[in-house]
Amino acid sequence: MDLAPRSLSWCLAAGVSFLLTFGALSVSAEPRNARPFNGSFQEWSLRGGPTLGGLDGGWTADAGFRHSFPMYLGDTRLSYRFAGGGIDGEAHQIHGLHFTLGIHPFYLALLSQGLVSHFLASLHAELGLGAQLGVGEGVAAGFAPSVGAGFDLPITEANRGRGVWLNALYRRTWTTLSGPESGRLHDHAFFVGLAWRINGPLF
Repeated sequence: MDLAPRSLSWCLAAGVSFLLTFGALSVSAEPRNARPFNGSFQEWSLRGGPTLGGLDGGWTADAGFRHSFPMYLGDTRLSYRFAGGGIDGEAHQIHGLHFTLGIHPFYLALLSQGLVSHFLASLHAELGLGAQLGVGEGVAAGFAPSVGAGFDLPITEANRGRGVWLNALYRRTWTTLSGPESGRLHDHAFFVGLAWRINGPLF
């Protein structure tokens, strides 16, 4: 149990270093206004943070790919999630594959540009569904619907064509696992992370 927060710290530190390195390279390599950000993007991200409920002393991290097209109105994200914590004093882990749909009700604010406009346009509600595998004294599996809300902010210049963004998200997940360790592991998760975003659609 003592190694779990340390492992998360190492993973997040490696991800932050990776994304900031690519961000620095892109700033020096991309001409200004190479591809203005108009709401369409493809993004790789790494997030992590604490959880409440479900696993005692819990924490979670996820890595995923997100795509928005043709406008900022909606986006989709596919991610792998890992969570660690305890149940009745025993160490447990949760592995999951999650798909989410994000809806941006204030996406038209992007027409104004600027940091405040980026914040307002990025505000989104999230609906998700996935499958999770619990590992502890036994192995158990189940489905995991979720709802959430979050925002994104550019750390490097958003209109250079690519760069580093900050992600922040709250997610409520419901999980009923079936197996030797069956039970309910509902949780509230708070994610903060970095993303490497490329402006424009995937195809």
